[in-house]
This record gives sequence, structure tokens and C-alpha cells, in this order.
Amino acid sequence: MYENYREIPSPLQTLWDVLDDNAATAPSVLRMVPRATAFVLVTLVLVGPYAFCGLFGPKAKRPIARLWFNTSVFICGLKVDVLGTPSQDVATIMASNHVSYLDIIVLGMLTDARFVAKSDVALWPLFGFLSKLACTVFVTRDKRCAARDCGKISTLVAEGERLILFPEGTSSNGRSVLPFRTSLFAAVDPARAAPDASVQPVTVAYTMFADGRPLTGHLTDLYAWYGDMTMFGHLIRVFGMKGAHVEVTFHAPLKPVAFPDRKTLAAAAERSVRNGLNESLSR
Repeated sequence: MYENYREIPSPLQTLWDVLDDNAATAPSVLRMVPRATAFVLVTLVLVGPYAFCGLFGPKAKRPIARLWFNTSVFICGLKVDVLGTPSQDVATIMASNHVSYLDIIVLGMLTDARFVAKSDVALWPLFGFLSKLACTVFVTRDKRCAARDCGKISTLVAEGERLILFPEGTSSNGRSVLPFRTSLFAAVDPARAAPDASVQPVTVAYTMFADGRPLTGHLTDLYAWYGDMTMFGHLIRVFGMKGAHVEVTFHAPLKPVAFPDRKTLAAAAERSVRNGLNESLSR
């Protein structure tokens, strides 16, 4: 009786699949508006307490920054899974891959550390202010200022600060790790690093969309921010999305004094981060 039964023609089935995928990943105004509003309100509410705490030094501001990070992660719909443990040692530099500006709120939520960023970030609309909220250490990419910037970071590490830097120098598509710039490891050069100084490699991987689908292909760009993408448009889209899973791996810290030079130190950190990314994306 079923001899004349026919399945949906392949072109129609393909169209149906495409429409279904788009419906599942398209930003919703019903999510976008309240999330964007909440983000702005929370930021405005915390400005006053943040400025007041700043009168007592950078460390006094961190509880306010951490509250902002935690709230922002929630507003963006990010589910964070953590492997390993952030180093609690003083004089630690965390070296992470860089996928998106979202990395900052995720790592800011998980660590008690200050970010290192290029100086022009301080001039960005809104996010320049937010980077200052995070007590960011600004450095230039001008080789003439390299010694000064290295000295600034070295001093902070010697004073017991924990710092987070992105040695790739830019953000990537989240599927691979770009080569680490060895110049960014100058502050922990084995030739002059303190015996207690350490470098902890950190891997950030955006693994799954909210519905459980792997963030592969075109889905990767829903959360990865790189190339010529505009930040405002990307952020508004993030507010409208269902959310995503982010896996953060804190690898075993490396002791700079155990390496012959900063190139081998940077290579070891890069290898740990790359292996971590491959493992996170293959689960």
C-alpha cells in the first residue's frame, strides 16, 4: 500500500533545513532589547561605586569590576565550563588565546587579574571605559616604547600582580591559535625573571550554541569577533542570541627560569593553548 509513497523532494528538504537553522540562530528582539537595556543599566549603576572605590587604589575597584563581569556573562547568555584552576600565585602572567571581546568578561569573572591591552583600546567608545573599569594595563605597540612597557609590566609582576595578556596580538576565528608574539613575554624573560614568576597558559573555546550544536562553520562567527567585524553590531547580535557554552582551560603554570629564552617560553605556552583548544573543540 506504500508503493507510491514519496519523501519530500531534496531541494525542498534542503530549504526546510536552512530555514530551520536560521530560525534557531537568528537574534530575537525579545531577547535583544531587555538584555541590552540591562547591560547599560548595570554599567551605569556600577560607575559611581567603581569611581569611589578607585580613590583607595586599583585593588579596591576589583570587587566592582568582578560584579560587572559576572553580570555581563549572565546577560550575554554564556555558560562557562572551567577545567583546571587559575593560579593563585603572585607574580603570574596568564597567556590566553583571543577569540572575542567576550573573552574579557569570561576571564574577568574567573580570575583576580588585570588585563594587558594595546593603548588604543582605551579610546574605543564604551569599551574604552569598560577596559578602564577592569583596571587594564595599557601598552603601546611602538618598538620605541617597548622597554618602557616591559618595565611597567615587570614592575607590576614584581609587586605581586596577576596579569592577563593575549600573545596572539589580535583575535582569531576561534578554531585555531595564531602564533604567539615573543615580544609580549619580555617582562618574564628567563634571563631576568624572578624565581617565583610564572606563566599560566589559558585556553578559551566557544564550543556549543545554546541548543547543543557545535559552533562550527557559519555558527562560529556568532561569538567569535575578528577581522573587519564591527563590535557594536556583533554585540547587539550576541544580546539577541540564545547563548553559548564557553570552555576555559587553565593549564599548568610554566616557570620562566626553566627555559633558555623567551622564545622557547612563548612556544611552550602556545603549544599548551593550542592543544587545549583542539581538545575542547573535539569533545
